[in-house]
Amino acid sequence: MKIWSQVRSWTSAMLGRTRMEREMEEEMRFHVEARARDLARGGLSAQEAHRQARLEFGGIETAKHECREAVGVSLVETVMQDLRHGVRTMLRAPVFTVVTITVLALGIGANTAIFSVVDAVLLRPLPYRDSAQLVTMLMNGQNPVSAANYIDWRDQSRSFAAMGAAEYWSPNLTGVDSPEHIKGLKVTQSLLPLVGVEPMLGRLFVEGEDNQGSEHEVILSHRLWQRRFSSDRNVLGRPIVLDGIAYLVVGVMPPGFQFPPFWAADADLWAPNAFGEEIHNRGGNSLRIFARLRDGVSLNQARAEIAGITARLEQQYPGTNRDVQVTPLKEKVVGPVETLLLVLLGAVAFVLLITCANVAHMLLARAAARQKEVAVRAALGARRGRIIRQFLTESLLLGGMGGAAGLALAALATRALIAMSPASIPRVETVTIDWRAALFLFTATIMTSVGFGLVPALQASAVPVNDTLKEGSRGATEGRGRNRLRSLLVVSEFALALMLLIGAGLMIRTFAALQAVDAGFNPHNVVSMVVSVAGSNEADPGRREIFYRQLIERVRSLPGVQAAGGINHLPLAGDTWGWPFVIEGQPKPRPGESPFGVYRMVTPGYFQTMRLPLIRGRDIAESDNLREPAVAIINERAAKDYWPGEDPIGKRISLDDENANPRTWVTVIGISKDAKQSDWAAAPAPEIYLAAFQNPDFLGLGASGAAPHMRYITIVARTAGDPAAVAASMKQAAWSFDRNLAISEVVTMDGVIAQVTAQPRFEMLLLSIFAGVALLLASVGIYGVISYSASRRTHEIGVRMSLGATRAQVLLLVVRQALGLALAGSVAGLAGALALSRLMAKLLYGVQPTDPVTFAVVAVALGVVAMLACYLPARRAMRIDPVAALRCE
Repeated sequence: MKIWSQVRSWTSAMLGRTRMEREMEEEMRFHVEARARDLARGGLSAQEAHRQARLEFGGIETAKHECREAVGVSLVETVMQDLRHGVRTMLRAPVFTVVTITVLALGIGANTAIFSVVDAVLLRPLPYRDSAQLVTMLMNGQNPVSAANYIDWRDQSRSFAAMGAAEYWSPNLTGVDSPEHIKGLKVTQSLLPLVGVEPMLGRLFVEGEDNQGSEHEVILSHRLWQRRFSSDRNVLGRPIVLDGIAYLVVGVMPPGFQFPPFWAADADLWAPNAFGEEIHNRGGNSLRIFARLRDGVSLNQARAEIAGITARLEQQYPGTNRDVQVTPLKEKVVGPVETLLLVLLGAVAFVLLITCANVAHMLLARAAARQKEVAVRAALGARRGRIIRQFLTESLLLGGMGGAAGLALAALATRALIAMSPASIPRVETVTIDWRAALFLFTATIMTSVGFGLVPALQASAVPVNDTLKEGSRGATEGRGRNRLRSLLVVSEFALALMLLIGAGLMIRTFAALQAVDAGFNPHNVVSMVVSVAGSNEADPGRREIFYRQLIERVRSLPGVQAAGGINHLPLAGDTWGWPFVIEGQPKPRPGESPFGVYRMVTPGYFQTMRLPLIRGRDIAESDNLREPAVAIINERAAKDYWPGEDPIGKRISLDDENANPRTWVTVIGISKDAKQSDWAAAPAPEIYLAAFQNPDFLGLGASGAAPHMRYITIVARTAGDPAAVAASMKQAAWSFDRNLAISEVVTMDGVIAQVTAQPRFEMLLLSIFAGVALLLASVGIYGVISYSASRRTHEIGVRMSLGATRAQVLLLVVRQALGLALAGSVAGLAGALALSRLMAKLLYGVQPTDPVTFAVVAVALGVVAMLACYLPARRAMRIDPVAALRCE
């Protein structure tokens, strides 16, 4: 009740402020006059009685202030006074105000922008029901599994409420104005329900729809529904033609839905996956497995159960169930970029710390200039707490304005980050300045304002009143404590800037090393396109080889094209297929230890087009067809690993499964230079290039010829000029055969390489920007300290010069102070960088986290910057007139 009474009293006083002031005035006048009347009755004159009554009562304004404090109005009043005084102070120094707000906006805005990315990507749960219970199961933590293994894991495990599988699928959408090659997934009926996201329209797949013969339903993504079906709600129940087969649309997923979020995240449709005979196959690994933990089951329990199941299966089917890893889905999604984002968040935090140190230094210098003002206020009765509150109010005003400007800057920076971010950063399209980012900005603003304002406020409030008010105190030198504090701030700025610069230097060296990587082929002036024959007349096995040959020949004849060829999957941009093989004449390996290599199917002209050199042997020729013995080219890595000390040319391998009888033998006819495959930074694996026109599946004649992954070819062309200028002609060359051909992924190889190196470029750019800002702020800091120190030592310098000091000695005096600060900051920064740079090890390529060249170059560069920053103050100190300096003192 007491608290409620106080709140009611304060509310009443605030709402009736004028009435309260009038009543206080009347009551105090009544008490003074009543006492005066009593004194007059005692024999004093009216004037003397009134004077005595006023003396006994005390100061009326003091009494009013005590009344206001009693009801809590005084605090609001003084805060408003502090705000008004702070605004006037800021307006009296517009340059200082603008510079401070700009610096704060940079620090707070950059931190808010990076936090919004970290929040959207790392901190928020995945947009699925109880997403923390979702896991993936993959071979070696990243490789797909077979249908037979999936069935066994699903049926034998008890730790999961549901388990589902997905397989990549890229059908052609035909029967529309312009055919399109669409990315999609074939999924088990159980997959989408375990995610826990309901469709916006229609339904999910029901039990039995993933059985063979019943799998012709499809669910559309929201963006595909908008783009190709004009958001028509009547699309439900309508058939669409995919790869020449009619699929019934049964649902449309909500906007923004992506699944899986780490692989094939741009899938635009989902169809049931009928395994058929694949349920007995343990060699065709093409499935990604997803599961939901049962309530009460921990991740470790699920891992232990799967380890037991796979151990039993490995004994029963050797080489099929090794190193199966159960990984939380969120870890799988954000794991590859977690280090990057945390490094960037740490970098902008360093920038904010440097910002605080810089502003604190400016406020210390400003507080020193206001010593006399503070001394006068203290002499007039202002308590230390009141002075501290005034300075903190000014700091909060500056911080608030910096935060407001930082919010606008963060909004712009967030858009730029989304535009710049590489495709490898998941969920970046969800980044926005929402209430969480705004709360972070508000917290950062308050902490920053208090952080840079508290020490100057404490220093200013501790001013010696008597000494400051003495007439000759203008030129007095400040205490050592304040000088040490300013020096400490600059040292910390330099240390943080050095750590940021070393991080940026390591990323620059990493990017330079990646740019210097030899792709194995010449990517310049090469353009490619994927041509899918599914759903067209050219899919017919009797026509496919003729079409491929004629298409390549037609592309070769285009103006500006120097060479052309074909491949199933473009290196670095397409899928990567791996398969075990047998080497004729070598002992039979143990199960699971067979030679293994990436394999691609190439047409004549591919090696010439890509300028992928042959080290020995011959190229694949036009005559290498189904009627001739099968041939292949291997890369240097395969020759070194599987034929050490031998010449592999003329040796034979077989890619048939181990039970094949008789085997199909493939003769090695050449050795090519190692070429990058799927990872720009990784060493190439053993690779086999098969002759495409000798492969029945590629030509639609084999058992897998009707499979979606065998119904397209990637055409590559080398041009004399801009490769992008030839792309339209290449598409028209394909459509001249059949308008139902779906053409996709028209890219240049330079563009492909730019994409695979986009993440290190992004890291390098942002760290360089942050390091540049930090360097600028640190330079401003050391300039400010040296300039202020030189101005405060005018009298000392005048005395030194009067006693014979030369200008060179004065210069050395000033420069020595700057270099001392820079050296101390460099030592601290190098120690910090040695400790923290190891956290960047995952981001580096071709350079060690403790690279001595980077450390040395950055330290020397920072020393040069310190020299330049102190040049102007030192020059001014050299030009001091000793007579004028001594006279002014």
